[in-house]
Amino acid sequence: MPDDLPDMKLFDAIYGLRATRIYEDRPVPDEVLDSILEASTMACSSGNTQPWEFVVVTDPEQKRRIKAEMVDAFATIDAERAQTEAQLTDSSGRSVTGRAAVEHLDRVPAIVVVCWNPDRGIRMKGEYAENPDGSLRETREIPGGRGVSLFQACQNMMLAARAWGVSSLFTTFFFLRREAIKEILGIPPRIFMECAVFLGYADEKLGRPRRIPVEKVTHRDRWGGSWGTPRG
Repeated sequence: MPDDLPDMKLFDAIYGLRATRIYEDRPVPDEVLDSILEASTMACSSGNTQPWEFVVVTDPEQKRRIKAEMVDAFATIDAERAQTEAQLTDSSGRSVTGRAAVEHLDRVPAIVVVCWNPDRGIRMKGEYAENPDGSLRETREIPGGRGVSLFQACQNMMLAARAWGVSSLFTTFFFLRREAIKEILGIPPRIFMECAVFLGYADEKLGRPRRIPVEKVTHRDRWGGSWGTPRG
C-alpha cells in the first residue's frame, strides 16, 4: 500500500461515483491497484468468512479473448431488454447498457473478476452439493446468497478507486459467457465467478446522475408510510 493515501471525503466519493464504460488506454499503477484491492478486503462479510477471490486481468490478449466472447453475447441481448431507449440513455446522451463497455473492453486497464470461494463461504450444512465435474450446486437457500459479502467488497473497491481518481464499472454481464470466461481465466470449477469491476481512467463525458428522490423510494414504519410524515 502507498504510504500516502488520498484525502477525499467519503461523501465526495459517494456522490462522484459514476459507472464508466469507456477508458483511456493507460495502466493503473500497481501500487494504486494494491490500495484499491486492500480496501475491498476491508468490507464486512457474512460470518467474517471473507469468501472473495480476485482475478485481476491486465494482459491485452486475455482482454481480447474476453471481449470476443462478450461481443458475441451482446449480438442478441439488446433485443430482449424491457426498458425503453430513453430509459437506457443518461443525461449526457450515452447508453447505460453494457454495450459501450463491451465495445471498448480491450482498453480497460484492469478488470477485476470477483469470485466466491466455497471453502471460506459455505456456512451451513447441506448448503451445496458437488457435481460430477467438481463444480457445486446450491441445495439450500441462504438469505442474501453469495452476493451478500462480495457486493460489499465491490462497493469498497469502487469508492477507494474514486478516491484515487480511478473510474469504475460494476457489472455482472460476464454471466452471459460464464463458462467460457472461467476457462479463459483458469478459474476452477468449484469457484463461483459472480461479477466484475472495471478500473481505469475515464475517456468519456459523464453528466450528472439521475436518481429517484429518497422520498419516492422510502416508506416509514410500513409499506406506503410517507417518509415525509413527521414522527409521532
